[in-house]
Amino acid sequence: MSEPASPPAEHTGLKREAIGWFGIFLMVITTNGPLTSMGGGVPVSITLGNGIGLPGSYAIVCAAYLLFAVGFCAMSPHVENGGAFYAYITKGLGTIPGIGGACIAVLSYIAILLACYAMLGHFVHMAMASLGLDAPWWAWAMGCAVGAHLLCVRGIEFSGRLLLILMLSEVGAILLADLLEVFNLRLAGHALSLAPFSPQAVFTPGFGPSLIFVVASFMGFETAAIYSQEARDPRRSVPRAMYLSIAFIGILYAGSILLMLNHFGLTQAVVVATSDPGGMWLSMFSTLAGPTAARIGAVLVITSLFAAVLSFTNVLARYWHALAVCGLVWSWLSRTHHRHRSPHVASAATLCISVMLVLLCAMAGLDPMLQALPWASVPSAIGVLTCQVLAALAVIAFFRKHPMKVSRWRSLLAPVISAAVLTFFLWQMITHVQLLSGLPAGPSYALAFSVLAAGLLAAIYALHLRFRSPQRFAQLSSLVRLQ
Repeated sequence: MSEPASPPAEHTGLKREAIGWFGIFLMVITTNGPLTSMGGGVPVSITLGNGIGLPGSYAIVCAAYLLFAVGFCAMSPHVENGGAFYAYITKGLGTIPGIGGACIAVLSYIAILLACYAMLGHFVHMAMASLGLDAPWWAWAMGCAVGAHLLCVRGIEFSGRLLLILMLSEVGAILLADLLEVFNLRLAGHALSLAPFSPQAVFTPGFGPSLIFVVASFMGFETAAIYSQEARDPRRSVPRAMYLSIAFIGILYAGSILLMLNHFGLTQAVVVATSDPGGMWLSMFSTLAGPTAARIGAVLVITSLFAAVLSFTNVLARYWHALAVCGLVWSWLSRTHHRHRSPHVASAATLCISVMLVLLCAMAGLDPMLQALPWASVPSAIGVLTCQVLAALAVIAFFRKHPMKVSRWRSLLAPVISAAVLTFFLWQMITHVQLLSGLPAGPSYALAFSVLAAGLLAAIYALHLRFRSPQRFAQLSSLVRLQ
C-alpha cells in the first residue's frame, strides 16, 4: 500500500455503457474455462472426491451460489465501483475489513492468473513441440501474457467479441459431445442413469474433498460486479449476468459429467478417471465424434485457457484501477487509454507481475502442472472463498444499517444461509488442502493461510491510517458511497 497522490483529472474514467449483460455473462463464463475443467479438473475431482457423486456436488454448490447471489444482487444497485469485493465489504462491514478484503481479492486473482499461465504454457509447449518448436513452457506463457495485455488495452468491447468466439467454440464442443452421447444411449437402447444424484452417491466420505474442486469451478462469477461501471443499465445487467452464469455453470458441469459417467459406465468411469485423467474427456469425444474432432478439442483446450487468462487480466486490471481511484494504490494505475478508455496502465502492471511470477517459477525449476499449478491454486481458492464469505456478511450488515424496501428473504435470510454454507465450504477446503497442493501438511497450510495473513496485514495498515491519517482514512470510506 502506498501514499497515493491525487489521481489525474483526465483519462481515469472507464468507458461507459460499453458492455451489456450478455457480454458480462461471457466474461464470467470464460474465467471458468469449462473445456479445460472437463478435460482435466473433472477427472481429478472424480478420483479424489466422491467419485460418481460429483454431479450431485455440482448441483449443491450451484444452489449455494444462487442463494449467495440473492443478497449480493439485492445490494448491487447501491454499489457502482469496479472494486467489487472491496466495495461490498467496505459498505457493509467498514473500511478496515474492506481494505483487508481488497488485498485478499487482488492476491487471489494474481494467483489464479499464475495457475492459468502454468497450464497454458504447458499445453502450448506440448502442442508446439509436436510441430518442432520446442521452446520452454515459461516462454510460451510470457508470450500469451503479452497477447492478453494487448487485447485488454483494446477495450472491453473488443475482448467481449473475441471471448464470444472462444466461448462458443469450447462450450459448443462440450454440448456436441453431450448430444452425441444422448443419441448414442438412445441408439443402444440404454436409459440414462441418474444414480450420481442420489444421496448415497453424493454424501460419501469424499464429499468434502469434492467441494475443493467444485467450488473452484465456480470461481469468477462474482467478477460480474467488476464491470458495473462499464455496463449498460448495471442495475439489471449485473444481477442478470450473475444469476445466469451461476446457473449455466452448474447445469453445464452437472449434466456433462453425468453423461460422461454414463458413457464409460458408472463403475468403470472411476477407473478411467484414475488411470487417464488428462485424456478421459478427449477419449470420449474421439469415440463419439472421431479422431479429427478430438484433435480440434485439444486445440480448444488451449483457446479455453487463453480465454480464461484474458478474462482474468481484464478483471485484475479493473481491480487495480478501482483501488487506484479510491486512493489505496498508486494513482498512475487509474489512468485509462485516451482512445479505448481501457485501464491500460493497470493492465501493464498486471503483465509485469505475471511475467515476474512465471520467471520465478522457471528459475526455481518448478513443473508447471505438478507444482506451479497446484501451489498457486491453494491461495487463490482460499482467498476468493474468504471474500465471498465476507461479502455475504457485508450484505447482512449493509441492510441492517440502511433499511430499505427489500424483502427479508433478500436482505437477511438468504445472506445468512449462504454465509453459513460458504463458511462450511471454506472449512472443508482448508481441511483437505493437501489434496489440492500435493504437499505435506505444513507447507499446505502455509499456502492456505498466506493470503489470509496478507489480508490481515492490510487491515492492520488500514487501522494504522485510522489513527495516523484520519483525513485519508475518511476519504477511503467516502469514496465507496451509498448510491
